[in-house]
Amino acid sequence: MRAACLALVLAAAGAYAESPAAKVAVSAGARSVGRGRPVAITATARLADGKPAVGWRLLPYVNGARWGSHETADAQGKVRFLLPLPRPGTARLCVAARKPLPKPEDYWIWPAPAQGVVGVVYLQRVFSLPQGAKSGTLWLAVDDSAIVYLNGVKVAEKGGWHDNAPVALAAAAFRRGENVLSVEANNGAGPCGLLLRLTAESSTGETLVVTNDQWLGFTQKPDGWPAAVAGGEKVGRFGDSASGVCTPEPWPTLGRSDLIAGTPLAQGAAVSNEVTVEVRKRALQRPPTDPDHLVCVQWEEWFTPQNCYWQTAQGVPLMGFYDSSLRDVARQHLIWFIESGVDAILADWSNHIWQAKSWDEIGPGSKQLLATSALMMDEMAAMRAEGYAVPKMTFLGGISYARPEGPEAVNGELRCVWDDYVANPKYKGLWQHFDGKPLMELLDCSASYLKERIQLDDRFTIRFVGSPQDVSKTNELGLWSWMDWQYPAPTRAGGVVEAETVSTGSFGGEGWLGATARGHRNGATLIEDFNVALRDRPRFLHLHQFNEFAGQPEGAGYGPEHNRYVDSYSADLCDDIEPTSMTAPAYRSDGGWGYYYLNLIRALVDLYRQPTPETTVLAISEPTPAAPGHSIAPVVKAGPLTVKWVYAGRRPATCTLTLDGKVLAERVTGEGTTVDLKGVGAGRYLLRLTAEGTKARYRLSWTEDSLPLATLAPAFAEVPITIEPANH
Repeated sequence: MRAACLALVLAAAGAYAESPAAKVAVSAGARSVGRGRPVAITATARLADGKPAVGWRLLPYVNGARWGSHETADAQGKVRFLLPLPRPGTARLCVAARKPLPKPEDYWIWPAPAQGVVGVVYLQRVFSLPQGAKSGTLWLAVDDSAIVYLNGVKVAEKGGWHDNAPVALAAAAFRRGENVLSVEANNGAGPCGLLLRLTAESSTGETLVVTNDQWLGFTQKPDGWPAAVAGGEKVGRFGDSASGVCTPEPWPTLGRSDLIAGTPLAQGAAVSNEVTVEVRKRALQRPPTDPDHLVCVQWEEWFTPQNCYWQTAQGVPLMGFYDSSLRDVARQHLIWFIESGVDAILADWSNHIWQAKSWDEIGPGSKQLLATSALMMDEMAAMRAEGYAVPKMTFLGGISYARPEGPEAVNGELRCVWDDYVANPKYKGLWQHFDGKPLMELLDCSASYLKERIQLDDRFTIRFVGSPQDVSKTNELGLWSWMDWQYPAPTRAGGVVEAETVSTGSFGGEGWLGATARGHRNGATLIEDFNVALRDRPRFLHLHQFNEFAGQPEGAGYGPEHNRYVDSYSADLCDDIEPTSMTAPAYRSDGGWGYYYLNLIRALVDLYRQPTPETTVLAISEPTPAAPGHSIAPVVKAGPLTVKWVYAGRRPATCTLTLDGKVLAERVTGEGTTVDLKGVGAGRYLLRLTAEGTKARYRLSWTEDSLPLATLAPAFAEVPITIEPANH
């Protein structure tokens, strides 16, 4: 839930050098799988001399198109992929190897005091060309617009960061000696940044000038502009060209496309041997539902070129960095939702009316999201026609944040929803109803529309949404919650709890690096929130959230120091559920959380639906990863270790704690103990807690997509930990 212009960043791993191909050998862990289930693929890459291709990026392809996380070859040149396959038929799999380029040297910049401020700024860099230049090339990307002057002459003007093209510069544009590059840049709303790359060719070689911290910035137009001026302040850097405020497309140093799922395999590209896996049709295992207690997952459809495109993603989904226009992505999400007991999907439209005074003014980014929302509903209709009981749809429209948007814009949005989705014959029966009408949620954190009694389209049941309700208390006015900071805040109506939101994590008032943030914490945050929902039994329970994968790059956070990071930050300091690779590198993270949070959701939704609790769901709350949470594996010292846990459902009688199968403590009562790791060697281990006298229907595995067990088993929780020497 954020501005569409704050596009996500692709990891620097997206750029690849031209180099001799490594030879890759591939094998599959199974010859057939059921639709939506993962197949394990092992790939080994070797160089021409037979040595392992250590550090190379391996990219899987399915039926000639990218599908799956990008992985880095280990010391043996090996990687392991878990590829979910949602479409029945023959899946032909192969793997390509790429050698990463060095980290980009060009950065997104802006005068630090003006970051996020609407208005014009001035940026300048003086550089020397002792021999002048015979020619030059300029690349420019900007959020929102810029005019570029070279030695006082306008040479380029551009708006946006898409459809970038090189600008050819003649010798006359340059001088012998000092040259002055001046940029007048404008921010219309929200985040902002300038990315520039200039090459100048002379008889002595190439001179490269890029946006970096050697530039000076001005918030007022200097006298004599655009000539060289004195003063100014050093600019702030907000991520390099691969991890900044927006995704430049195209850009000369980034080979982004082969990270994006759906990208076709280049003709003649060197790839591994091909293996085939048959994807079988199967009946999906949908848990029992309860129409009086609906479960709704918050879902983002914004992974498109003009919106969020993975630049600062804190994890790499198992399907890879996908585009929301891919039907196989929508189908895989629906399979996961169906088998998790989800009744409704809340698609996030909360930024569509960004600075728009009417619905007709929405930009191309918002129009892309209308298309991806329709694509999801198309896939829902297709799966329904195949006999599946699919979730219903509803949208979170937008009002607050920047309020020139008035009733005209909001009602225009509601008319669009009614005409194109609710009343569309092909989507008949797919919209979520509540209190007798189609449900539409509208984000209005200030509660202004409710307080001012503004008339909106009465064909809908409208519920306004705020955040965080445990702080604002607007739930007492009837607003539902998008997310809360410390505990779920119930919205009551008619003597019952009408709505409540549970979260896998929350950034709190100080951002993810603040003292009040609650990260994933091995699932403890979600269990603590669910215990509130189990007590309150809301009619409408929101799961926050499935797939945000969005955040601010380093140096571009909120607040005067630009260090208050919200949305998502790292593998532990985030609130996402969608399964990710455990090993693929992402922005600020060394790997993700696998299937763990999807499995945890399934176990907790199952518990929520039980009239009387019969199962137990556990999570180890300590040790947890320390901020900034680059890895989901806590780092502990060899010595005394305090272990704590939380549970939902039936209380355990006693618990046993093991480390890689070796018993550390047994018959423990209560919710914590201290064990001694003295003498345990340094390395990676699996800490496991088993609760005696309990039952569980789902395995809380990090690496397996768990379906209901045929026979209930004792509840357990696991967390990978890294042990360091006590004196490390």
